Amino acid sequence: MQAKISALYLKKLGFEGDFSPTLANLKSLLSLHVQAIPFGNLSSFLGEEVSLASEQLVQKLLIENREGYCLEHSTLTSIVLIELGYEAYNVLGRVYYQSSPVSTPVRTHLVTLVRIDQQLFLYDPGFGGMTPTTVLSLDKIGETLQTPLEPFRFVEVAQSGLDVTVLTEMTYMLQVCIHDQWINVYAINPQQQIADSDAVVANWYISTSPESLFTQYLMLSTANTEMRMTLKDRVLRTHGKGSSDKKELFTLDEFEQTIKSIFRIDISQEMLEATWAKLTLNL
Repeated sequence: MQAKISALYLKKLGFEGDFSPTLANLKSLLSLHVQAIPFGNLSSFLGEEVSLASEQLVQKLLIENREGYCLEHSTLTSIVLIELGYEAYNVLGRVYYQSSPVSTPVRTHLVTLVRIDQQLFLYDPGFGGMTPTTVLSLDKIGETLQTPLEPFRFVEVAQSGLDVTVLTEMTYMLQVCIHDQWINVYAINPQQQIADSDAVVANWYISTSPESLFTQYLMLSTANTEMRMTLKDRVLRTHGKGSSDKKELFTLDEFEQTIKSIFRIDISQEMLEATWAKLTLNL
């Protein structure tokens, strides 16, 4: 199965031509990935098992046209990038986006790091509504890194504005600039290459804990070079260059059209109805 994963991945993304492990091709892959494979948590929202086994990831994300969250995306991409000839490995980060923690967050955000010509790059298609849509350099700490959408940067965690007690073992904070303000996203330590078992534990927590956002709320997102589209429960938001929109979904038909046309997820009627029933349970 693994010998065919990269071929299936390139086909799913629509990458054409001969492939070589260059930085330019890495950037192309990430841009195509965030457009072709949506972020989402339908499975954990419905209490279903989320597997990180390569065969299951290939079936779900590349063949069945389903969604996945960071642990699924980055487990798959690390396998694919190594197969394509890159030096790649995964690390687990701590999330600080839209929160001000009083204690250290659990390491739950899985990203892939890629080393090319002795330089280290972040390849992260799985952070949902604020995932970087291009590869980011970890050799340019403190410098603004332009993407097709928002500017990002890495800073040392001491420059994040957070107390050191909530940054345990982290080295760099990824920040995004929104409305001329730098906002913390997540922190990583590039030296902490994980074992597969570390991802399994993080995945178990994310997909089963009643404290996890991924069991409490439905979250979907996709992006292209012009805008981001996100769904949280029944609220659909679009954020483009200089514009934004918000729409609440009131009917099953609206929900189905959104899932299938905007996020391009192939969802069974049973899963569609079960998701909508949970979303409207307390209305």
